[in-house]
Amino acid sequence: MSFSKLKPKTTVSRPVQRVAQNAKKKQVRNQVVFFDYRDDRKLRRFINEQGKIIPRRITGLSAKEQRLLTKSIKWARHLAIIPFVSNQIR
Repeated sequence: MSFSKLKPKTTVSRPVQRVAQNAKKKQVRNQVVFFDYRDDRKLRRFINEQGKIIPRRITGLSAKEQRLLTKSIKWARHLAIIPFVSNQIR
């Protein structure tokens, strides 16, 4: 089997402007997000008054970022940096 048979016969070229926009979006999305479990002020922004973690459809985080956030919040709760339940609920 020759290699030329595997190549597609037609190629679709995208406009330059669209490629540039996609590259810009990728660059923004590829920023490294890090949630430190010791930074309680940053973590409290993602917890509601009852102590629940705010879902990603509201925060706008990606699935990977939400998993990192959840892990950090749970670890901070385990170390008693953040309370499991707010004082108003008790």
